[in-house]
Amino acid sequence: MGWFWDSKPAANDAYSKLDPALREYLDKESPVKYQSTQAPPKSEPSSQPSQSYRSQLGWDQPGPTATIQAQVPDNATSNPDTPSVPAESLFPDGRYAHLWSTYRSQTAIESSGKSDQDRMKDVLDAYSDRRSEIGRAALQNCVMEQMAEKDCFTNGSWMKRMTMCKEENRSFIRCYEMQSRFLKALGYLSVGGRSEMDEERVQMHADRLYHEMLEREEMAETARKEGRETPVLPPLISGEATVKALGEESAFAKGRREAQAKSVATTLSSFSPEKQAVIKRRLEGLTDMEKEIELQLVAAESRTQKEYAQEIRVAMEDESKARKLRREQGKETVGDRVKRMWGWE
Repeated sequence: MGWFWDSKPAANDAYSKLDPALREYLDKESPVKYQSTQAPPKSEPSSQPSQSYRSQLGWDQPGPTATIQAQVPDNATSNPDTPSVPAESLFPDGRYAHLWSTYRSQTAIESSGKSDQDRMKDVLDAYSDRRSEIGRAALQNCVMEQMAEKDCFTNGSWMKRMTMCKEENRSFIRCYEMQSRFLKALGYLSVGGRSEMDEERVQMHADRLYHEMLEREEMAETARKEGRETPVLPPLISGEATVKALGEESAFAKGRREAQAKSVATTLSSFSPEKQAVIKRRLEGLTDMEKEIELQLVAAESRTQKEYAQEIRVAMEDESKARKLRREQGKETVGDRVKRMWGWE
């Protein structure tokens, strides 16, 4: 056996002692090539690349995924508005698009099996859920006033408890009512699909507006006691400042853009006579600053409520189309006949 640095053939290498013709015959006929222990002669580097581990396993060959990906058009990834796969796919670049072509989400499947009354009920339930969530958010913003009221009943003086902690209770009730109105005016939970961070931003801005309102009232009261004029301040719910704080995609911003596009008037005369009477009763006994804030809240609330009115209108139109289709197919129900008799076309 020779050392690895010895280039001479080993003495016990029988293959090297064979006749050259016999070696050539064995190399030609034997399926397994005999490896000599002698060092192979140095050869020139080949221009062909050596087979790597991936190529030996066949991983460098185009598989079905690469074929499918090659068939995806270029605009599948460049145009996010028209994706070739739904949002549930883990490959938004268009892979496995043929598998997702017949996909239907669980919400779509459940919605297809709902009746017209169920769809209308969903809209009304969403409105009720939003009202309860607004109340819960208002309580979170008024936690300090609520704790002050509770502390008054627990540790307050005898006189305060005899008057049922009137001041603390009034402060808490006003905070809850105004925070709820600010949340409604800013469009809290009125747009589906928004993240918790966006809704939390609306909640925090409503709390900031409430405390700013209290500061303005304190400034006006101080000026009145000192005999000075009330300082002129910019509107509390400023459109530009609110859009900047909540974002361009917020419910407040969308409602404001739609109102500007349709040239919707925000004056008192733009409401119905019944609504005008209700607003006038609210304005009775209020100061000029409070009247201004009240009118701003009414205008903002009316913009956000139009979204629900639009949803109800769409649901009623779909229900009317479904009744008409059933009547044309001869499948009109008793409820359809009753509604048609009452003029619901």
